[in-house]
Amino acid sequence: MPMMLVMLLAAAPTHAAEKPPLRYVEKIDAMLGPDQQKPSPFQQKMGAALARQLGRQVQFVSLPRTRIMAALESGDGDVLCSYLPEWTPGDVDWTRAFIPVVEVLLTLPHVKAPESMEELRGKRIGTVLGFRYPTMEKALGKDFIRDDAPTSTLSLKKWTAGRFDYLLTPRNVITQHLNDGMLPPGYHSLTISEVKTKCAVSRKSKITVEEVDAAINALEKNGELPGILKLR
Repeated sequence: MPMMLVMLLAAAPTHAAEKPPLRYVEKIDAMLGPDQQKPSPFQQKMGAALARQLGRQVQFVSLPRTRIMAALESGDGDVLCSYLPEWTPGDVDWTRAFIPVVEVLLTLPHVKAPESMEELRGKRIGTVLGFRYPTMEKALGKDFIRDDAPTSTLSLKKWTAGRFDYLLTPRNVITQHLNDGMLPPGYHSLTISEVKTKCAVSRKSKITVEEVDAAINALEKNGELPGILKLR
Protein backbone atom coordinates (compact mmCIF):
# COMPACT_ATOMS: atom_id res chain seq x y z
CA MET A 1 0.00 0.00 0.00
CA PRO A 2 1.46 3.45 -0.91
CA MET A 3 3.13 5.23 1.95
CA MET A 4 1.39 8.27 3.42
CA LEU A 5 2.17 9.86 6.79
CA VAL A 6 -0.26 12.30 8.35
CA MET A 7 0.47 14.43 11.41
CA LEU A 8 -1.78 17.07 12.94
CA LEU A 9 -0.20 19.93 14.88
CA ALA A 10 -1.99 22.60 16.88
CA ALA A 11 -0.04 25.41 15.25
CA ALA A 12 -2.89 27.88 15.11
CA PRO A 13 -4.89 29.75 17.78
CA THR A 14 -7.81 28.09 19.54
CA HIS A 15 -10.38 29.62 17.19
CA ALA A 16 -8.70 27.74 14.32
CA ALA A 17 -10.48 24.59 15.46
CA GLU A 18 -13.61 26.04 13.85
CA LYS A 19 -11.98 25.72 10.41
CA PRO A 20 -10.69 22.61 8.65
CA PRO A 21 -6.90 22.23 9.01
CA LEU A 22 -4.44 23.29 6.35
CA ARG A 23 -3.36 20.01 4.74
CA TYR A 24 0.26 20.77 3.98
CA VAL A 25 1.85 18.28 1.59
CA GLU A 26 5.52 17.43 2.13
CA LYS A 27 7.82 14.98 0.34
CA ILE A 28 9.26 11.92 2.09
CA ASP A 29 11.83 9.36 0.96
CA ALA A 30 9.91 6.40 -0.47
CA MET A 31 12.83 4.09 0.33
CA LEU A 32 12.66 4.72 4.08
CA GLY A 33 10.15 3.45 6.62
CA PRO A 34 8.01 5.81 8.75
CA ASP A 35 10.40 5.52 11.71
CA GLN A 36 13.37 6.47 9.51
CA GLN A 37 11.89 9.64 8.03
CA LYS A 38 13.53 12.91 9.04
CA PRO A 39 11.05 15.79 8.80
CA SER A 40 12.40 18.83 6.95
CA PRO A 41 12.77 21.72 9.43
CA PHE A 42 11.95 24.15 6.62
CA GLN A 43 8.77 22.34 5.56
CA GLN A 44 7.61 21.91 9.16
CA LYS A 45 8.12 25.62 9.93
CA MET A 46 6.63 26.74 6.63
CA GLY A 47 3.51 24.63 7.04
CA ALA A 48 2.97 25.70 10.64
CA ALA A 49 3.52 29.39 9.83
CA LEU A 50 1.12 29.41 6.87
CA ALA A 51 -1.52 27.62 8.92
CA ARG A 52 -1.17 30.15 11.71
CA GLN A 53 -1.62 33.05 9.31
CA LEU A 54 -4.67 31.33 7.83
CA GLY A 55 -6.16 30.82 11.29
CA ARG A 56 -6.04 27.03 11.05
CA GLN A 57 -4.28 24.02 12.46
CA VAL A 58 -1.77 22.27 10.21
CA GLN A 59 -2.03 18.68 9.08
CA PHE A 60 1.13 17.39 7.42
CA VAL A 61 0.38 14.96 4.60
CA SER A 62 3.68 13.22 3.85
CA LEU A 63 3.98 11.43 0.52
CA PRO A 64 6.64 10.10 -1.88
CA ARG A 65 7.65 12.64 -4.52
CA THR A 66 5.72 10.80 -7.26
CA ARG A 67 2.41 11.31 -5.40
CA ILE A 68 2.65 14.86 -4.07
CA MET A 69 1.09 16.60 -7.06
CA ALA A 70 -1.63 13.96 -7.39
CA ALA A 71 -2.66 14.70 -3.79
CA LEU A 72 -3.29 18.34 -4.69
CA GLU A 73 -5.09 17.54 -7.92
CA SER A 74 -7.42 15.08 -6.17
CA GLY A 75 -8.09 17.42 -3.25
CA ASP A 76 -6.30 15.23 -0.69
CA GLY A 77 -3.96 18.11 0.13
CA ASP A 78 -4.16 21.90 0.12
CA VAL A 79 -0.65 23.33 -0.28
CA LEU A 80 2.78 22.15 -1.46
CA CYS A 81 5.76 24.52 -1.18
CA SER A 82 9.21 24.92 -2.75
CA TYR A 83 8.42 23.75 -6.28
CA LEU A 84 7.93 25.25 -9.74
CA PRO A 85 5.37 24.29 -12.40
CA GLU A 86 8.28 23.45 -14.75
CA TRP A 87 9.50 20.88 -12.23
CA THR A 88 6.19 19.43 -11.11
CA PRO A 89 3.41 20.27 -13.58
CA GLY A 90 -0.16 19.83 -12.47
CA ASP A 91 -3.69 21.20 -12.50
CA VAL A 92 -3.11 23.59 -9.57
CA ASP A 93 -2.69 27.29 -8.83
CA TRP A 94 0.68 28.81 -7.95
CA THR A 95 1.60 31.55 -5.47
CA ARG A 96 4.21 34.21 -6.10
CA ALA A 97 7.84 33.07 -6.13
CA PHE A 98 9.62 33.56 -2.78
CA ILE A 99 11.62 30.43 -1.77
CA PRO A 100 15.24 30.42 -3.03
CA VAL A 101 16.54 27.10 -4.37
CA VAL A 102 20.09 26.57 -5.65
CA GLU A 103 20.77 23.63 -7.95
CA VAL A 104 24.37 22.41 -8.01
CA LEU A 105 26.44 19.89 -9.93
CA LEU A 106 28.69 17.72 -7.77
CA THR A 107 31.80 16.11 -9.23
CA LEU A 108 33.70 13.23 -7.61
CA PRO A 109 37.03 14.24 -6.04
CA HIS A 110 39.22 12.32 -8.51
CA VAL A 111 37.49 13.81 -11.58
CA LYS A 112 38.39 17.20 -13.09
CA ALA A 113 35.59 19.61 -12.25
CA PRO A 114 33.84 21.16 -15.28
CA GLU A 115 34.02 24.92 -15.62
CA SER A 116 30.77 25.18 -17.58
CA MET A 117 27.74 23.09 -18.53
CA GLU A 118 29.09 22.73 -22.09
CA GLU A 119 31.76 20.35 -20.79
CA LEU A 120 29.00 17.97 -19.69
CA ARG A 121 27.74 17.11 -23.18
CA GLY A 122 27.34 13.35 -23.45
CA LYS A 123 28.44 12.78 -19.84
CA ARG A 124 26.27 10.63 -17.60
CA ILE A 125 24.76 12.73 -14.81
CA GLY A 126 22.95 11.52 -11.69
CA THR A 127 19.33 12.71 -11.56
CA VAL A 128 16.03 11.87 -9.87
CA LEU A 129 13.33 9.96 -11.75
CA GLY A 130 10.50 12.17 -12.98
CA PHE A 131 12.21 15.40 -11.97
CA ARG A 132 12.81 18.15 -14.54
CA TYR A 133 16.08 20.05 -14.93
CA PRO A 134 15.15 22.96 -17.26
CA THR A 135 18.53 24.74 -17.12
CA MET A 136 20.48 21.62 -18.06
CA GLU A 137 17.88 20.56 -20.64
CA LYS A 138 18.10 23.94 -22.35
CA ALA A 139 21.91 24.03 -22.30
CA LEU A 140 22.58 20.45 -23.46
CA GLY A 141 19.45 19.31 -25.28
CA LYS A 142 19.79 15.71 -26.49
CA ASP A 143 23.34 15.63 -25.05
CA PHE A 144 21.93 15.75 -21.51
CA ILE A 145 22.41 12.10 -20.45
CA ARG A 146 20.44 11.28 -17.30
CA ASP A 147 21.04 8.41 -14.89
CA ASP A 148 17.86 8.36 -12.81
CA ALA A 149 17.37 7.10 -9.26
CA PRO A 150 14.04 6.97 -7.39
CA THR A 151 15.15 9.51 -4.74
CA SER A 152 17.81 12.14 -4.10
CA THR A 153 19.39 9.98 -1.41
CA LEU A 154 19.71 6.97 -3.72
CA SER A 155 21.13 9.19 -6.47
CA LEU A 156 23.73 10.46 -3.99
CA LYS A 157 24.61 6.87 -3.03
CA LYS A 158 25.04 5.87 -6.69
CA TRP A 159 27.32 8.87 -7.21
CA THR A 160 29.52 8.12 -4.20
CA ALA A 161 29.73 4.48 -5.36
CA GLY A 162 31.22 5.69 -8.66
CA ARG A 163 28.27 4.81 -10.91
CA PHE A 164 28.70 8.24 -12.54
CA ASP A 165 31.06 11.17 -12.04
CA TYR A 166 28.48 13.97 -11.82
CA LEU A 167 25.37 14.53 -9.74
CA LEU A 168 22.66 17.19 -10.03
CA THR A 169 21.06 18.08 -6.70
CA PRO A 170 19.56 20.98 -4.76
CA ARG A 171 22.02 22.55 -2.31
CA ASN A 172 19.72 21.75 0.61
CA VAL A 173 20.26 18.02 -0.04
CA ILE A 174 23.99 18.58 0.41
CA THR A 175 23.30 20.43 3.65
CA GLN A 176 21.21 17.51 4.92
CA HIS A 177 24.12 15.10 4.40
CA LEU A 178 27.04 17.25 5.55
CA ASN A 179 27.40 15.43 8.86
CA ASP A 180 26.44 11.85 7.99
CA GLY A 181 29.57 10.83 6.08
CA MET A 182 27.85 10.38 2.71
CA LEU A 183 29.74 13.19 0.96
CA PRO A 184 33.30 12.24 -0.08
CA PRO A 185 36.04 14.65 1.08
CA GLY A 186 37.25 16.94 -1.69
CA TYR A 187 34.19 16.80 -3.95
CA HIS A 188 33.71 19.69 -6.38
CA SER A 189 30.60 21.85 -6.63
CA LEU A 190 29.36 24.02 -9.52
CA THR A 191 26.23 26.18 -9.24
CA ILE A 192 23.91 25.43 -12.16
CA SER A 193 20.94 27.64 -11.36
CA GLU A 194 19.44 29.86 -8.68
CA VAL A 195 15.69 30.30 -8.73
CA LYS A 196 12.86 31.30 -6.44
CA THR A 197 10.22 28.64 -6.07
CA LYS A 198 6.53 28.84 -5.19
CA CYS A 199 3.72 27.07 -3.38
CA ALA A 200 1.16 25.04 -5.32
CA VAL A 201 -2.44 25.35 -4.11
CA SER A 202 -5.10 22.75 -4.84
CA ARG A 203 -8.01 23.97 -6.94
CA LYS A 204 -10.23 21.63 -4.92
CA SER A 205 -9.21 23.22 -1.63
CA LYS A 206 -11.37 25.61 0.38
CA ILE A 207 -8.19 27.70 0.74
CA THR A 208 -7.50 29.93 -2.26
CA VAL A 209 -4.17 30.89 -3.78
CA GLU A 210 -5.00 34.52 -2.91
CA GLU A 211 -5.28 33.55 0.76
CA VAL A 212 -1.95 31.72 0.68
CA ASP A 213 -0.28 34.68 -1.04
CA ALA A 214 -1.70 36.95 1.66
CA ALA A 215 -0.32 34.62 4.35
CA ILE A 216 3.13 34.70 2.69
CA ASN A 217 3.00 38.50 2.56
CA ALA A 218 2.06 38.63 6.25
CA LEU A 219 5.01 36.39 7.19
CA GLU A 220 7.30 38.65 5.21
CA LYS A 221 5.88 41.79 6.81
CA ASN A 222 6.14 40.50 10.40
CA GLY A 223 9.76 39.39 9.86
CA GLU A 224 9.17 35.65 10.32
CA LEU A 225 9.77 34.60 6.71
CA PRO A 226 13.56 35.23 6.51
CA GLY A 227 14.17 32.95 9.49
CA ILE A 228 12.10 30.17 7.89
CA LEU A 229 13.93 30.51 4.57
CA LYS A 230 17.27 30.11 6.34
CA LEU A 231 16.24 26.54 7.15
CA ARG A 232 16.42 25.60 3.44
